[in-house]
Amino acid sequence: MRTGHLSTRGFSPGLSLWQVLAYGAPGLPLALMGIPLYVYLPPFYANELGLGLAAVGMALMLTRLWDVITDPLVGHLADRVPGRHRRKWLMGSGIPLLIVSLWFLLRPGDDVGLWHLYLWGLAAFLGWTLIQLPYASLGAEADPSPHGRTRLAASREGLALIGTVLAASLPVLIGSEAPGTVLLAVFWLMALSLPLAFLVMAAGAPEPARHRAVVDWRRGWPLLIGNRHLRALLGGYFLNNLANGIPAALFLMFVADRLGAEGWLGWLLLLYFGAGIAALPAWTFLARRIGKRRSWGASILLATVSFAFAPLLGTGDVAWFALICVTSGLSLGADMALPASIQADIAGLDAEAGGGDRAGLFFGLLGLATKLALAVAVGLGYGLLALAGFESGDADTTALALTYGSLPVVFKLAAAWLVFQRLTDTEPQLEEAPR
Repeated sequence: MRTGHLSTRGFSPGLSLWQVLAYGAPGLPLALMGIPLYVYLPPFYANELGLGLAAVGMALMLTRLWDVITDPLVGHLADRVPGRHRRKWLMGSGIPLLIVSLWFLLRPGDDVGLWHLYLWGLAAFLGWTLIQLPYASLGAEADPSPHGRTRLAASREGLALIGTVLAASLPVLIGSEAPGTVLLAVFWLMALSLPLAFLVMAAGAPEPARHRAVVDWRRGWPLLIGNRHLRALLGGYFLNNLANGIPAALFLMFVADRLGAEGWLGWLLLLYFGAGIAALPAWTFLARRIGKRRSWGASILLATVSFAFAPLLGTGDVAWFALICVTSGLSLGADMALPASIQADIAGLDAEAGGGDRAGLFFGLLGLATKLALAVAVGLGYGLLALAGFESGDADTTALALTYGSLPVVFKLAAAWLVFQRLTDTEPQLEEAPR
């Protein structure tokens, strides 16, 4: 007898390439805001508007703390909204909120204060959550097969990577690195492309009718807590994102202070994200051959090995660091697509076990793990450097090198152990029940 069997009632046997690409379309405009919000927005408010970097950082951190509440709530709401196209309707409701909030957030007047940043930032992140969580949940439902879910996740995250590369390249394309100019260009690009991408997705990607009842939380909560698949995935996902977040937070300092190669920042970022895009089809193929869990674990180990050499680099070692960017970037595609696909399978297993339709809640928990990991990564990375007495521009960069390269290796190894030892295969064809 097999376990992990996922019901396919009410579904078509598979999605066409057009349907898969249509589903992934909103991933590109949604990713456009990532780098600008973290790279350009803080100095714009802190320096050009004179609010101070520490105060701006605190305001932005407080806006993200609300995600601890909003992500699970929106995920739960996405599961309980009635109607044939409940995921798409909820996404549509978040788009105007996001666009209007970003207009006020990215085009403030000269006399705004921290409350302006905090409130409009809070509204913008809420709008983004209203779009992203139902969007990810739809990817868990539009195709019932494990490989079909991987195709949908790869489409979404592949186009998100392209959006990230486009955002990173925008200063070159518009010929200006002024934060205000870059933020305005990003806004118009996102505001025009997101509604169009949503319409493409709504027309091309199917949304199956609800085929299971929504379970009352008092009966569903024990099933959620006792879900060993979910616990292992969230643990590995948190540790892996923590390992990714530390070098992301310290990337600019490592390149400028350790390598002395500040002029190569843009090219190194493009190498990293470009490798992630190029490797996505290979990870999708490998996941079908050996399973998503093993493929994701292999990608974590690949990044671990590449990052182990980072502390050995010094001034002028740009070529060697470029190789690390490419090698670790190869694992990025797996990091973005495979955990989401595994989570979709786990949501299906939960539904078969009596949990009902709770894909939105499951992806809310996955998003929460991501945001907590990134918040801890920033605090841990900068906190350790502060304890070591390091400041940007110091001649001795040993603490920076060890924090940037060695600490992520520790968390990556812990994540790999959880994936290989505690996370079991969720694909029906890979898991046999005890006799």
